[in-house]
Amino acid sequence: MGKGGSIILRTFAKLNLCLDVLRKREDGYHEIDSLFQTISLFDRMTVKITRGDGGLKLESNVEIENNIIERIWRLVNITDYDAHVLLEKNIPIGAGLGGGSSNAAGFLVALKTFRLISEIDAFELAKSVGSDVPFFLYGGTAIVSGRGEIIEKVEPLEGFNVDVYFPGFSISTKEAYGKLRAEWFGKAPMKATELYEAYRSKDLEKIKSGTYNVFEKVIPEDLLDKIEVLRSENPAALTGSGSAYFVLTPHGKHHFTKKGVKIDAFEEN
Repeated sequence: MGKGGSIILRTFAKLNLCLDVLRKREDGYHEIDSLFQTISLFDRMTVKITRGDGGLKLESNVEIENNIIERIWRLVNITDYDAHVLLEKNIPIGAGLGGGSSNAAGFLVALKTFRLISEIDAFELAKSVGSDVPFFLYGGTAIVSGRGEIIEKVEPLEGFNVDVYFPGFSISTKEAYGKLRAEWFGKAPMKATELYEAYRSKDLEKIKSGTYNVFEKVIPEDLLDKIEVLRSENPAALTGSGSAYFVLTPHGKHHFTKKGVKIDAFEEN
């Protein structure tokens, strides 16, 4: 069993550099083909572990319903330590940037660092609480398929910058999937693997033509118009099921990262 202490982490946002839905499965989930990339937009998380009786105190600068960190704490069922989590949210909620999943991965990394759970435990817990969470345990670049749980880690992309825009409202992922039509499935101009190779070779024209998101078919028209303005000059698209969108530009505020979670400070009692 581990010891108490405190840890400060950055939990990064992700972009879907492309996102296609291939089909709806018999289990109700959708089969996707996507290129995931973590970027330098992050939430800051401080986790303190002390001797106790299994309590969790969670503080955040924004209100979060059904917080995924609480679900993880219930699942690990640690009864001789308390956890105090301070969360400084910068990643917008319900924006397709994976902020909640990133926070979950950060909390799992903290528990693993304190030796309260093992590496295997962390991965199994990640899979059980959300499709994107296993990706954030590693971060960087990945080709993602299945319902989001099949993650092919590839050499991280480097040297790219993006600007990310949040329109001020969230989009329900469940509702967005419900609006998709079967005739739109599998219509991306290229596979995620091909787009990845275009990034590797820095073929900007091919990157521009392969930057695609099927959910742009179901978002409000004024939001699509804003993306189209950016797309006229640079690769741009919605990320996830929205509502945030991004544009690849040399002077973008954020850059691609190699990790999903970064430990800034760690002190063990």
